[in-house]
Amino acid sequence: MLFLKRLSLAEADGDQIYGVIKATAINHGGKTNGYTVPNPQAQGELIEDALRKAGVHPRTISYVEAHGTGTALGDPIEVAGLSKAFGAQTQDRQYCAIGSAKSNIGHCESAAGIAGLTKVLLQLKHGQLVPSLHSEELNPNIDFARTPFVVQRTLGEWKRPQVSLAGSRSGSIRASRGSRRSVPGDRTRT
Repeated sequence: MLFLKRLSLAEADGDQIYGVIKATAINHGGKTNGYTVPNPQAQGELIEDALRKAGVHPRTISYVEAHGTGTALGDPIEVAGLSKAFGAQTQDRQYCAIGSAKSNIGHCESAAGIAGLTKVLLQLKHGQLVPSLHSEELNPNIDFARTPFVVQRTLGEWKRPQVSLAGSRSGSIRASRGSRRSVPGDRTRT
């Protein structure tokens, strides 16, 4: 089960807190080449908006759980949107792991989002990034060397990034394992 609760209430109640949702964003895909074809421009703008609202610099993000349907068309569009959003603030390449629960369990249709969120929370809890299965051969329509992303192909430690932004040392503040410390603002925690 997943419970969403205001951070202040979860802390006051002594709840086990697995993650913090710092911001949300929603948009419409706009004009595309078909009903099921995503728009990379709209996706990029959506991600930029969420990052701005959360006050998170893309260089401090060390993992992205992608929708990742494994299609020749959809995955390149998703990576293009992510790359556009991250590229608005950094030109660094291949520093952020990317994966998708779908390679492990298939497409859960209406439960796909919660499956991805559950995967991220379990990875945080255990401090491990699990591999995306069946990724020995990457999509030839995605040039990962030109993106911030590297497909997580093996089980590995989830390391917090240590980067210097505007002269200060910063680590990922998106989530922390086992931490009960207060996070600025009263956002919903998961």
